[in-house]
Amino acid sequence: MRRNPVHTGRTRRQFLRDTALAGLATVSGLVGAPASAGAAPSGPRVAVLGGGVAGLSAALELAERNFRVTVYERKELGGKARSIPVPQSATGGRGPLPGEHGFRFFPGFYWNLGDTMRRIPFTGNQQGTWSNLVHVRAYRISRSGGPDFTVPLPFPFSRDSVPYTPESLVETIAAGIVEAFRLPAQEAVYFARRVLVYVTSCDERRFGQWEHVTWNDFLRADKMSQDYRRLFADGATRNLVATKSREASTHTIGLISEAIIWSFLGRGNEPGGSVDRVLDGPTNERLIEPWVAHLRALGVEFRVGDKVERFHLTDNRISAVTVREPSGQTRTVTADWFLSAIPVDRFVPLLSPEVLAADPDLGRACQLRTDWMNGLMFYLRRKLPLTGHVNYVDSPWSLISSNEAQFWRRSFRDYGDGTVLDCLSTVISDWVTVGSVINKPAKECTPDEIAQEVWAQIKAHLNDTGDDTLTDDLLHSWFLDPAITGSGTPNVANSEPLFIQNVGSWANRPESATAIRNLFLAGDWVRTNVNVTSMEGANESARQAVNALLDAAGSVAPRCSLHGLFRPPEFEHLKSVDRARYRRQLPNLFDNDDPLRGQILAEPTKSN
Repeated sequence: MRRNPVHTGRTRRQFLRDTALAGLATVSGLVGAPASAGAAPSGPRVAVLGGGVAGLSAALELAERNFRVTVYERKELGGKARSIPVPQSATGGRGPLPGEHGFRFFPGFYWNLGDTMRRIPFTGNQQGTWSNLVHVRAYRISRSGGPDFTVPLPFPFSRDSVPYTPESLVETIAAGIVEAFRLPAQEAVYFARRVLVYVTSCDERRFGQWEHVTWNDFLRADKMSQDYRRLFADGATRNLVATKSREASTHTIGLISEAIIWSFLGRGNEPGGSVDRVLDGPTNERLIEPWVAHLRALGVEFRVGDKVERFHLTDNRISAVTVREPSGQTRTVTADWFLSAIPVDRFVPLLSPEVLAADPDLGRACQLRTDWMNGLMFYLRRKLPLTGHVNYVDSPWSLISSNEAQFWRRSFRDYGDGTVLDCLSTVISDWVTVGSVINKPAKECTPDEIAQEVWAQIKAHLNDTGDDTLTDDLLHSWFLDPAITGSGTPNVANSEPLFIQNVGSWANRPESATAIRNLFLAGDWVRTNVNVTSMEGANESARQAVNALLDAAGSVAPRCSLHGLFRPPEFEHLKSVDRARYRRQLPNLFDNDDPLRGQILAEPTKSN
């Protein structure tokens, strides 16, 4: 796995050459000492383009190192992680009902984001906004026309730090699957063995082979039962990264699945972390607003509503950026350094011939893909008797939900008209499969039809055993993510899609450092160790980008820490064995069902 993907050797040499020509000693004297509380920063100017998790993360790291930072955000600070107030829902002096782009969770293996959250002050918390995380105690697998299964968290099969052997790992995973999901032992063992293959695969095989094999093929899902496919193939990819198992890269899904499994087994979690955590209130209140307030205190400025439209280059540097203000007027923005935290679908249109001439490799980003994964909130008149997250594995639209009142410190009566007691926050991950009631895919439905279909799919899962868990009289109102526009028309669009990791996409993802001397990239679509669309990926990429900027600036300031995913030490020797086998074009030692057996393996993709 790539340990510190900050820049390639070619780019680093260019940095050394360019910074030497730029008279680095003058710049380095401005940066190094941390910013004092309440003191205005005095270092070089940095324009951070984008105010989502990546942009806010970069702004914090830069402001703490005395850079003068301005964040330009076209829409709302927090990006897809923000809360979205329901329009015209506030009455009687209460605040508006809080909506979300989609509920979010914080796995225990999120180290980098956790470090950032601890540094964001929050009144009454010794560890800042990190203390607003609460542990989720269960994960429910809900079936339509079949029994539901609830997996307790932490997982009862956890062995904490006890080293595993290949045999004991397979036995532990298989036993847990049989116990939690009632899957036949034969299929449980087979899945566990596929996990073992990935766990013992060297980095060269992960980048050179598994990056080019779909998750569906890796699991041999077509030969397995429908339950196997729904739990581990389509269910895993749709609910994790909003992509199909027949398209998703095994490198990505295998890596995140491995991290989740180790987290279940009590390994790789940050101190105080657990398998599944959520915030104890609306994201804006518990994270985004305190974050922005802290950045303002450090001297960071914000320009919300400014949309980046063009990069201007002079002498292989960004000399200015054109932004369009909310009024429609355009203006140019100048800075010493530019850090783009713009999502890939917004970044690609900025790749003008001028930009591509300066860094042709950026053109590969045009081949990266996005998909839809958006939230639908159902506000309820009573609390639901559900615990943890619920995965509706038989739902045509790949639904997963969380009823938020169980986690929140503040009562829902403080919002809206005072009669809402809970919110069933639901994520729709499949927008192209025909529904079970409306008989159309979500992309072709009106908002009313989307709400009707999702409500029906959830009821089919929760009420199928005779218990009327979810009844129509509970429903107060609903709210669809406003990123979905033109619903029910040929012009339906999603202004905030999700980057997906289809096979071979790694080669098209850029490093955080570019060949343009003062431009750096952050966002979960940039190459990172976590390698999956997530807040952790966004945060990690921001740290990489800041480190690359510090290198280019010749700064003496300490570099941002970068914490990689857990690597079980007891399996490192097996990865060494696999490295030798891979170079000889042999399958993994434990791979008796190699999808590429008999074929020449791809050349290893070099990793830093």
